[in-house]
Amino acid sequence: MTRATGSEPGVRRTPRPTPRPSARPAARPECVADCIADSAGGITFDVTGAAEPGAVLILRRRGGDPAAHPDDEVRLPLTESAGSRLRAVLPSTVVLAEGHWDVSTGAAGERPVRPGSRDVRALVDRTPGPGRIASRVPYPVDAGKLAVRSWLRAPHAEAGALRCEPGSATIEGVLYGAELGQGAVAEARLRGGKRVHRVPVTTAGGGAFAFTVPYGPLAAGEVGKRQWWDLWLLPVSGPPDPAAIRISRILDDVWDKRAVFVYPSHGDDGWTAVPCYTGDNDLCVRLDPAPVPSRA
Repeated sequence: MTRATGSEPGVRRTPRPTPRPSARPAARPECVADCIADSAGGITFDVTGAAEPGAVLILRRRGGDPAAHPDDEVRLPLTESAGSRLRAVLPSTVVLAEGHWDVSTGAAGERPVRPGSRDVRALVDRTPGPGRIASRVPYPVDAGKLAVRSWLRAPHAEAGALRCEPGSATIEGVLYGAELGQGAVAEARLRGGKRVHRVPVTTAGGGAFAFTVPYGPLAAGEVGKRQWWDLWLLPVSGPPDPAAIRISRILDDVWDKRAVFVYPSHGDDGWTAVPCYTGDNDLCVRLDPAPVPSRA
């Protein structure tokens, strides 16, 4: 008996099925956190895309080493909230050292968290309670990740209104956690140098203070390169020499004021001066050599 072949009339050969590529595992949903900050320093995180057994929200201090310093990491449990969300709460009683804290999730913090909505209205023009001041502001990192900027001050000199005049700047502020006494002064200290210029401080009730920094004495030496003069408050007169308090602005919702609070500069023979904030929101005066005019 002859075996039929596929070339014979009326005989069909069943084609072999084409193997299908193996199914790829579904990508895990992206973790996004909506944040609500309160005036006491607490933050609530509502997270989507992190519904895993034992999931936690992890805050790690940038540049820190949790293995050597456990306080450089804070782990917050994620609990069920409305819908498919999970919620983590950072209480104001949990201490966060000053610095930038990156937010992630996963058992080992391997999944970055992206910023969603950020409700920081409670931080605007707030008045802190007694004791140590904790200020935390959630913010987006340039890479599209979520972070928290933390300050921890006791006592604290909060900068307020700043008025620029020809040749000087007048700064108002409020001192928290200490008393203003007779002989209070403010100091402009040349960063990286030994020069200091003191000016008297006027005081009012409730810790309010004000002082004027003239630019001329700061530029008395040759301004051959950029200079930073950091501003400090000495609330009482010595001796002994009183502890100086850095003048900063941290009681609001702006985590980096360098491009937000911009003041007019003043120019004189050989230099220009302008008050400004540092990347840590500390107040200073910046001196620059005046540009050399180009020859026609």
